[in-house]
Amino acid sequence: MAKHLIQLALDSLNYDQTMSLAEQAEPYIDIFEIGTPCIKFNGIELVKALRAKFPNKLILVDLKTMDAGEYEATPFYAAGADICTVLGVSGLDTIAGVVKAAKAHHAEAQVDLINVEDKLSCAKAAAELGVRIIGVHTGLDAQAAGQTPFADLENITGLGLKVRVSVAGGINESTVQQVVKSGADIIVVGAAIYGAPSPAEAARKIRQLVEGKSNAPINQLAEGKNGSPHQQLILDKLSSILSATEDSYPEILTIMLDRAKRIFVSGAGRSGLVCRFFAMRLMHSGYEVYVVGEIVTPSIKKGDLLIIISGSGETEQLISFAKKAREVGAQIVLITAKSSSTIGDIADEVLQIGNSDQYVKVEGMPMGTVFELSTLSFLEALVSYLIHEKGIEEEVMRTRHANLE
Repeated sequence: MAKHLIQLALDSLNYDQTMSLAEQAEPYIDIFEIGTPCIKFNGIELVKALRAKFPNKLILVDLKTMDAGEYEATPFYAAGADICTVLGVSGLDTIAGVVKAAKAHHAEAQVDLINVEDKLSCAKAAAELGVRIIGVHTGLDAQAAGQTPFADLENITGLGLKVRVSVAGGINESTVQQVVKSGADIIVVGAAIYGAPSPAEAARKIRQLVEGKSNAPINQLAEGKNGSPHQQLILDKLSSILSATEDSYPEILTIMLDRAKRIFVSGAGRSGLVCRFFAMRLMHSGYEVYVVGEIVTPSIKKGDLLIIISGSGETEQLISFAKKAREVGAQIVLITAKSSSTIGDIADEVLQIGNSDQYVKVEGMPMGTVFELSTLSFLEALVSYLIHEKGIEEEVMRTRHANLE
């Protein structure tokens, strides 16, 4: 069975918010749709930016062309669009123009059936012209009036046309599986993702449902003998957090590690245990590193680096450490779950693991587990990056491992 594609409607007028949303949802999305309001406000430069940022994703520009099909669509295909939309009510000549522009750029045209009276006839005629995607679309105004796209979707898929069928119109977690069963090839999701507290998490859940995986809360999952639902819960959550973490962080932290005379790490509770994991690997990699609080840890001085792991950035003892390090002229890095905090205001660099809204209560992952495991995974990946970039052999690391144990 062909893979169902998930299309994210990027409808914000704000350029930066649009790019940020795309970055968060990217692991779970197949098509980025630049919505009509968004493309009207931001213009063709947004197409170019998304094309450069996401070379392996499909980009749809929702032009909703009504006239001058070839003339209007051509520059957007040339800028990197894979799909442009033309309104079914525009007439066959306009549709044919967009198809011509699409073929010239080895791309596709999509006909949007919004407000078309005879949708079946329009779909057949568009397919004969070379349209590759038929869009069943219930607009925002129609949604507000209580309309859904399901009846039209079943009628269009029932035609058996050699096209892909796209469906849009208020699709969310509760309706997406019904859309899949109705035969849609492309499932367009908008507010259910961009309006969620965590767009990445919402996109992940939609992907799971489209692929037929359970999305029930952990206490509703059937517990197998190996406890796999619980394992999957944790793996999915960590993947979501790490996907939303800046790709530049490993390089930033590696540069600071290399510039430091000595490295000090500190954290409280379980975050402190993560510190010890990290300190051990730094030692194996050849750095001079100390864990704050150990009786053999020397005083921190100018030129040293203090790395603090704190989900809140507000732990009193760690605030004191940060102030002392700042007083003597040491560099400070905070690894945290929050974009702003007391320690963050003191630090030279703040590395935020995921987004703040991803740390809401997660059943089955209590009391900071999400941050601690995500940070541990991030730092393990950092060590992998570091030894790869520096060409540090495992045999060399083994020579530094403790032999009095």
